[in-house]
Amino acid sequence: MSIAFFDVDGTLLPHPSLERRFFWNLVRNRKIPAGNYFRWAAEMFRLGVPRFRTAAQANKMYLRGISATLLSAMGSGETNHWVPELFPAAIQRVWEHALRGDTIVLVTGTLAPLAKIVQSALERELLWRGVETQIPVIATQLAERHGCWTGCIVGAAMFGDAKANAVRQFASSNGVPLSQCFAYGDHALDRSMLEVAGIRFAVNPTFRLRRMARRNGWPIVSWSPHPPRPAATRRALKWKDEGAR
Repeated sequence: MSIAFFDVDGTLLPHPSLERRFFWNLVRNRKIPAGNYFRWAAEMFRLGVPRFRTAAQANKMYLRGISATLLSAMGSGETNHWVPELFPAAIQRVWEHALRGDTIVLVTGTLAPLAKIVQSALERELLWRGVETQIPVIATQLAERHGCWTGCIVGAAMFGDAKANAVRQFASSNGVPLSQCFAYGDHALDRSMLEVAGIRFAVNPTFRLRRMARRNGWPIVSWSPHPPRPAATRRALKWKDEGAR
């Protein structure tokens, strides 16, 4: 048995990120209290604006005071139009791992409630293909108080080295050598996670990650919203050998 770790944004789903889509949906529906914008700006200043990306991963003040049940309602029924479709090739790859008996794990910097929407969608897709499995989620956890989000996170934001540490811990707790693990990511911030896994794939890589992948000999794959071509489908089972090279 192996473990396949998948990033979400840009890897399983097209950009923009799921959290960005969620944010703009909240803005359009006027769900964010006006004061939260000022709280977010103040927190960015406190965390350090020059390190914008790092600060933004930890700063969720735009969610302060919003009911934690809101996302559950938005992720179901006709209200989930803001959630993009999974890449068909990504579903195919996850299914192939499931057929091998591999454990599928989502490792993502997005918010845990958002990651669970993706988890449910993937589990549903696999069930339709005749494979029933549970997909663990490792994501950025939101703090709650009295049923509402506080705008703070619990623990570390799940990106960069935090992803690599999570992969190490999960593999160790399941008794699987890292050399037998697969990792899929699209961004340079996924580098640490990709480096600790024995078999890595750069999916739709950014310029920096593409350069890293070429330098290290990691396979590069392109997944799009369009179904794979028949020829690509016939070659699907060759990915294991490509990754092992």
